[in-house]
Amino acid sequence: MLYKNIQGLRAVAALMVMFAHIYPALPMQAHWTLPYVGTMGPNGVDLFFVISGFVVYLSADRLGKKAEIVGRWRSFREFAVKRVLRIYPGYWVAFFVASVLLLTTTLVVAPPQISERPLWGLLLLIDQPNNRIGAAWTLQYEVTFYAICALGILLFPRRILLMLGPVAVAVFFGCVAGIVKPMAYLFLEFVFGIVVALLVQRKISGHAASSLAVGVGGMIIGAVYFHSQGGWWALGHIWRVLCFGLPSAFIVYGLVAMEIRAGWVFSRPWVGVGDSSYSLYLWHYPLFAVLAACYADLGIIGKVPVEVLALTSCSIAVLIGLASYYAIERPINKSGWLARLAGVQSKAMIGRSAEVAA
Repeated sequence: MLYKNIQGLRAVAALMVMFAHIYPALPMQAHWTLPYVGTMGPNGVDLFFVISGFVVYLSADRLGKKAEIVGRWRSFREFAVKRVLRIYPGYWVAFFVASVLLLTTTLVVAPPQISERPLWGLLLLIDQPNNRIGAAWTLQYEVTFYAICALGILLFPRRILLMLGPVAVAVFFGCVAGIVKPMAYLFLEFVFGIVVALLVQRKISGHAASSLAVGVGGMIIGAVYFHSQGGWWALGHIWRVLCFGLPSAFIVYGLVAMEIRAGWVFSRPWVGVGDSSYSLYLWHYPLFAVLAACYADLGIIGKVPVEVLALTSCSIAVLIGLASYYAIERPINKSGWLARLAGVQSKAMIGRSAEVAA
């Protein structure tokens, strides 16, 4: 089931990240809004991780149970193909464009201190930092989570949690022991999304409004605490998980529960931006660098209010995200060859397979 509130929340998350990234692109480092947006904006990533845990687990669990009818390999292939095509084609297009821009433009996402990484590692999203698509560092965690879910479908199709549970425990204690990088704590935010999915599967939808209030309040308190301690780089990643990941889980649950109980839902424009949130996430950072260079060439920086330039840049980014979604993402995800590649069967075929299995 596609929840409108999940799509709307994706829009919120993408806009939060986008607004936080406009400050390095324009002369806004001393702007009075920076302490507020700069602290809250990156929390959009935590929202994305919790949403991914929720959505991807439900998809993996559905396909795992479907494996009894169509077989493990077919369910695994369907999940893997859809996830790969969800991430890579749009990313590769943005990566190629950013690589061309890098020849003539100093991208905001590629300051001198970021070393050049092997091209193949960046293309496969198994290496970071990314000096072309700065926000792509999160995709490495997304792809890893997808791979674990896919392996769970193959090994434990009826009990995906038998794969995800031990991995989450291993990551947590690996971080505590210093065996893995502290940023791996962020994997726990996928786990929070899975917990929300389990509640929804069990039709638990009470206390929606109070959960949403706790989540929003907790996020604000977390932002205040982060700011008081010196910002994002002063605290460990476990604090990010607790201050932003956990409140994000309450927000996701509260909004989904509201929709289940026929309560408030995001309006259609918000859902539309949510549909294009991945494209917006990919394109906004290099786009800001190009627009900043254009503003400088036109000599309007310092003459036009910086707030106008910022809102103009953000508006253009949203439009580019929508264009990328309709030109790249949607055609790929809706194409018939995708279904054939994934091995998706028609309802009639599934019905016949079920009769044979019985």
